[in-house]
Amino acid sequence: MFNNVGRLLVSEATCTSQIRLLGRRAPKQGKPPILPPSKKVLYHVVHVPWQKPQDVQELLWRRLVYNNAVTSLRKVFQAEMQQKENAGMGLDAMREAEENELNDLIKQNEENNRKKADLRKLREQSEWKETQAMILNEIEETLQKQAEAKESAAKEVRAAIERSHSFVTKDNLLESITNALENPVVYDFAINKIGDKFFDPTPVKYQEGTPTRQKGRLYDRTLGGPQNIYAPKGDVSENQNSPSS
Repeated sequence: MFNNVGRLLVSEATCTSQIRLLGRRAPKQGKPPILPPSKKVLYHVVHVPWQKPQDVQELLWRRLVYNNAVTSLRKVFQAEMQQKENAGMGLDAMREAEENELNDLIKQNEENNRKKADLRKLREQSEWKETQAMILNEIEETLQKQAEAKESAAKEVRAAIERSHSFVTKDNLLESITNALENPVVYDFAINKIGDKFFDPTPVKYQEGTPTRQKGRLYDRTLGGPQNIYAPKGDVSENQNSPSS
């Protein structure tokens, strides 16, 4: 019974270890990678069979010289940085100088912005003055046009008032009708192809007899001789009673 229990525990532990190592990669053979490389590895040059021994020695020598030069330069740079820090030219001094330079640039930018704002203010004032003068000129022209229109309307009203003495009103209606019947004015006319106007004769006050009915162009005055021809530059009243030759 105890053997079965032991076997069961061993099998469970093996399964657990296999499950835990399922996503892990087997490490490489050798020392742990966290340790720094040894001097032997740093200065070891692989000597392959097809290389000459003097070439391998030359490469090793060049590698040693290069490493020594890099170490010397690092020490020189460290000494220069320490010297600059002692003289007030270190990183802190550089940061302070950069901050001072940035502040100076900000001040210069603010000064330039202030100058540009002053120039913009002057330009806006001049533009406003020009706009104001233009608006005043337009207002003056509008008022002048309105005054001219008012004067023209007043003239028309005065002329209409002067003509109103001959207007037909309720008081002189009967007299105007009698005058129109006694003195009729003819405005009807005919015109031919060359532009001559033929006015109708003055109508009679009372129609005598039965008027003849017009048929076709029997009574067309443009077909006959020149009767009551209206000259283009003459007067209507003169041409109604005087036919042209």
